[in-house]
Amino acid sequence: MLSRKECQLALKRWQTAKGDIDEVLRLVPSHYVFTISGKSIEWLNKNNDNDRFHAYIGVHNNQSVMMLFPLDSSGGELRLPEYAVSYLEPLSSELRFVEQEVKTVRKTAVLSTDLQISSREITETRPLYQHDIECQDTILEQVEDWRNDSADWFFKQISDSGGASIFNVFNIPIEDISEGCTEITGLFAFKYSKVYGQILPTIIFVHHASKVLESQKLHSVQTNLYNWSQPCPPFCRPKGGFTLLED
Repeated sequence: MLSRKECQLALKRWQTAKGDIDEVLRLVPSHYVFTISGKSIEWLNKNNDNDRFHAYIGVHNNQSVMMLFPLDSSGGELRLPEYAVSYLEPLSSELRFVEQEVKTVRKTAVLSTDLQISSREITETRPLYQHDIECQDTILEQVEDWRNDSADWFFKQISDSGGASIFNVFNIPIEDISEGCTEITGLFAFKYSKVYGQILPTIIFVHHASKVLESQKLHSVQTNLYNWSQPCPPFCRPKGGFTLLED
């Protein structure tokens, strides 16, 4: 946990660092991840009263940190004494991506009036992805693109805008951080934005594989991958919603 004052200082250090390509690459190695503990997940869900929350990027103790800010029902950030955080660190063990499809098989047989089988038919229905869920192959490509191309992307942002266009905070659906998870891993990735017509950073959240394998839901695609976060900049609406940026 970090105090609000420590979060403010951490954000300012990140905003200063964004103008130096060497410092950015030191702070954000392309293969590092955020590991959000069960305690932080519980804290966020307990305090959040919205379908989204904010995750600020900062620098604390000379390393990158993600600071979780819960929102009130109107979308404003809660002013709390302290906030849950997660540091950007190497992955401690292999990460398992899981996608489970449940198919529907329908068997239809027709008996005639004299009880003779007149027809038999077997149809198989493949599940459709929920509109917000992308398939595992796409998400794996997004992670791989970040690992391979993030250094070039940072260099371009610093060359074009002095680093001002590099993200400060992510606007994230609370569904990405499901209550009851013992641990969630956050990975940087690239995702194409139709609005801006370019590739932008995102954070993909990976839940423990057992959450999918033990699911009893039918007629759907189950996955432990969530990639709905939006970076600010450029997605900084509504104005006034990111109060830590304005402090």
